[in-house]
Amino acid sequence: MSRRARTEILVESPAALAHDLARAIEAELPVRVVVPPRQGLVMNQVRETARNSRFYLGEALMSECRVRIGDVEGLGVVLGADDELARSLAVIDAAYAIGPAPAVIDEVERRIEAAGNQLERERARENARIMGSRVSFDEMGGQDMSVQAVVK
Repeated sequence: MSRRARTEILVESPAALAHDLARAIEAELPVRVVVPPRQGLVMNQVRETARNSRFYLGEALMSECRVRIGDVEGLGVVLGADDELARSLAVIDAAYAIGPAPAVIDEVERRIEAAGNQLERERARENARIMGSRVSFDEMGGQDMSVQAVVK
């Protein structure tokens, strides 16, 4: 599983999952906080489609934390003011970066995959609910409304 997919699952799942996994890792590995959890602002960059240029939409509050396990450093960044989640994400990130993977990673990986499957089922259920009310204008019968507007 890629780092991006793992982080997406952890951020979109309930925060308790990341906290539980971080506690399991900390029970087996010594974790040292390099940069304690703190809040900051990040600029939101957006591409304007008409001119194909970038501009800054505004700022967003984020929380970040850096931890070290042995020689490896982990980073946790999350939107909003959630210092605990940022720290938990940093611990999990550092544990995955360790050279020979520790034994606890197998259990962490299994739980993250289970949470990812649960998120996919929830998305499929939501998409099915939305698709029930979707209207396809290409298939609608009757006269073309644009022609009627020109005639009148």
